[in-house]
Amino acid sequence: MHSKSDVTLAVDAQQGSHRRMEVFLTGGTGSIGSAVLKRLLDENARIVGLARSDASAEKLRALGANAYPGDLRSPESWVSRAAACDAVVHTGATFSADMGRVDRQSMLALKKAAQHRQQPLKVIYTGGVWLFPQTTSRNVITEKTPFSPLPAFRYMTETIRTLSHGTDMNLAVVHPALVCSRNFGPIAEMTDALKKGQPFKTRATRDTLWPLVEVNDLADFYARVLQQSRFRMSLIASCIAGISVGHLASHISARHGAPLEIDTTQAPEETDPETDWSAGYALSQKVDVSHARRTTGWQPEHSTIEDLVVTLSK
Repeated sequence: MHSKSDVTLAVDAQQGSHRRMEVFLTGGTGSIGSAVLKRLLDENARIVGLARSDASAEKLRALGANAYPGDLRSPESWVSRAAACDAVVHTGATFSADMGRVDRQSMLALKKAAQHRQQPLKVIYTGGVWLFPQTTSRNVITEKTPFSPLPAFRYMTETIRTLSHGTDMNLAVVHPALVCSRNFGPIAEMTDALKKGQPFKTRATRDTLWPLVEVNDLADFYARVLQQSRFRMSLIASCIAGISVGHLASHISARHGAPLEIDTTQAPEETDPETDWSAGYALSQKVDVSHARRTTGWQPEHSTIEDLVVTLSK
C-alpha cells in the first residue's frame, strides 16, 4: 500500500484556513481513473466524477466520489461544474472512431468555461508515451523529445498545444508508460497466455523495449502532480525505463516455472491507422524516469521488474 504523502490535497482559503481540494475527474470508473480516484480520496480530496450513466454514477459513489451526470460528447452539460472545481483530472476517453474530435471539443469547452475564474484552473491532461517516437539503444525519450504520435493519438498533441496557450489554465500533462495491474496490461496479458498454454500475441518482437508503470504507482504520481505549486509542466510517468519483451517474458516464465512464447503479429490489412489503438505495442521505447521523480518527489513502489512481476503476475 502507498503511504500518504506529507502534503494532503488542500487549498488555501480566506483568513489562512485550509479546505479540501475539490477535483473534477473524467474516466473515474476506468482502469486508470478508478485508481486515481482512490488515491486522491486517500489524500483527502473531494472528488466529483463525470458519470455517463446511472451505472457509472453508482460505481463512482461506491468508490467514495460524488457523481455528476454528463457525457464527454456533450461538454456543455458539465464543463461549468468542472471549471468551478479547484482542479480537473482528465483520464476519460471514448475509444471510438471520433475519439479525437470528442476529446478536443470537450477540452476546448472546458478551456472556455475556465475563462472567468479568478485563478487559472489546474488541469491534468493524460497523454502517453505513444505520443513520442521510437528510440534506439543510444537515446532515451525525455519530456523535451518532440512529439511523433501514432495516427490514432495525434489529436492529443493538438489538444495539448491548444490547452497550453493562454492564461485560463495551469496545464500539467502526464505521459504514462504502459500501465500494468493484476487485471490488465502487458504483464496480466502475458500471464494469462502462459496459464492457458498459449503464445503471447503482440505487435512487438522479443527485442522491443516497453516502459512500464504499475497502476497504483501511477495514481500516486497524479496525486503528487496535483500538489505542485508550479503546475505548467510535462512529465513522463514510468517505473521501468524500458525492458525488452523477451526479458519480461523470461521473468514471467521463471515466476510460474513454464515457458512463454512470443508470437509477433501484424495489424489486419483493413485496419485504419486512425483507430489502430494497439499500434503502440510495436514501438520500441526507453524513457528517462529521473525528471518526473525529481520534480514531484515520486518514489514508485515497483521500481524493479522483479517487484512488478512478483506483485502482478499471479
